[in-house]
Amino acid sequence: MTSPLRQPVPPSVFSAMSEATTQESLHDPSPEARDALAREQDELRGEVILWQRWVRSIAVVVLAASAVLTNQGAASRYTSVGIVVLAYIATVFIAGIAAQRGEKIAAAAGWGVVLVTADVLAAAAITYFTTPPQLEHRFLLLALLCSQLAAFYFGWRLGAYAIGLAVVVDLVLAAAPQVIPGSHAESPLDLALFATAAAVLTFMFGSFRERLNRLRLFCKVIEEGDLSTTINVTSGKNPDEVTLLARSFDAMRAGLAEQIGTDPLTGCMNRRALEARLKSDWRLAKRRGTHIALAAIDLDHFKQINDSRGHPVGDVVLQQLAGIMKSTARDSDAVARFGGDEFVILLPDTGWQGALTFAERLRRRVDDFTFGPPGSPMAITISVGVALAKGTDPLSPEELLKEADRSLYKAKQQGRNRVFA
Repeated sequence: MTSPLRQPVPPSVFSAMSEATTQESLHDPSPEARDALAREQDELRGEVILWQRWVRSIAVVVLAASAVLTNQGAASRYTSVGIVVLAYIATVFIAGIAAQRGEKIAAAAGWGVVLVTADVLAAAAITYFTTPPQLEHRFLLLALLCSQLAAFYFGWRLGAYAIGLAVVVDLVLAAAPQVIPGSHAESPLDLALFATAAAVLTFMFGSFRERLNRLRLFCKVIEEGDLSTTINVTSGKNPDEVTLLARSFDAMRAGLAEQIGTDPLTGCMNRRALEARLKSDWRLAKRRGTHIALAAIDLDHFKQINDSRGHPVGDVVLQQLAGIMKSTARDSDAVARFGGDEFVILLPDTGWQGALTFAERLRRRVDDFTFGPPGSPMAITISVGVALAKGTDPLSPEELLKEADRSLYKAKQQGRNRVFA
């Protein structure tokens, strides 16, 4: 038995009942889903930049006006504050114009860095020109707000960047010449408390965003029609509302998979679900460099059973055959009904010897089984076509399915009740 696809390789370990599908295969979104999520994240950053331009502009004007009105001083300091405000607003609107035009740079992390830097520097400059040295710790309160907004809207990396920049700027303020007379009242402990509080909040926001992104990636996988994938945010050391939301999504996925991914007569996967599972396992085999095998099965002379015994008896035979296939397959395998009396079994991480051993074991179990309802026994045989490829082979999942179908045709041509590979 040789296949036009691949010459035999050393035997693989095959067990009728082995470990369940690995977690890695359950969390293997396609590159297309990841790319789509990345594009949407870039677009969302652009939208954030666009709508925040007015909020940022109003906020800096209010902050500057409040600082000037509560701290009387020389007109030259007011001019400096005005220049800071105008420069900040100009930066914000340049980023907003780029986002409005749909330019890719507007959604990239570079503009996020520019805006976060502008936030911290504007807060520091306004504090420097309008606040006595003994009250310059107010800057840390503004910096805490800037860092958390950055973490919430742009991710924990920009939040951490804002914290580090704020610490550096605060040290510069402490060493800079005084515009308003006075002495510094801020202590190293104040700076340490700021850094600790900001880091903890940034971590929390960052973790929240990361898990939401995994949940959104899961939704992308569902959009592709892959209902076999689960998500890794349904449990954890610190469950919260996101965990409950993820559990609800996973429950909906399971319900949908049962409704639209299962053949109602046999309880096997249907064709659509099997094709989605094959694509997922194919990506995993490609990454690992492992083999993936398919066994195409057809009941010999099934039409005669329907014609002579009736379709209800034929349905019983199909259910009994499905039970034999499920009991023979491993937990990590997938048994699907493609239509009529045609079935396909997906065998991930299985080489030639393992696939042939499985196919022959299945054929013998069917040959030894007494089919039909009680009191009306009958003997049934099957033909099996086996195809195998390595994940790195220049083939597509569709071509592997066609190869299995061709092998099945050869098995039927050669007399049925046999395995061909």
